[in-house]
Amino acid sequence: MFVQPVDYFLAVWFVLAGLSTAYVAWDQFRNNPEPVVMKWGFILVTLYMGPLGLLIYVLADKEP
Repeated sequence: MFVQPVDYFLAVWFVLAGLSTAYVAWDQFRNNPEPVVMKWGFILVTLYMGPLGLLIYVLADKEP
């Protein structure tokens, strides 16, 4: 039950964290030559950090 505004913020944050993790997992296992440890590492970091982890992933792992 949502009582306070922070409850709405956390619900949105968890949804964004799930979507961010799903994108990183999909991108990591789709023709990515990195070692398996790096693939799972980025997935776990994104799961832990949410949308901020996705930002770090895009800035660190994607070539311009």
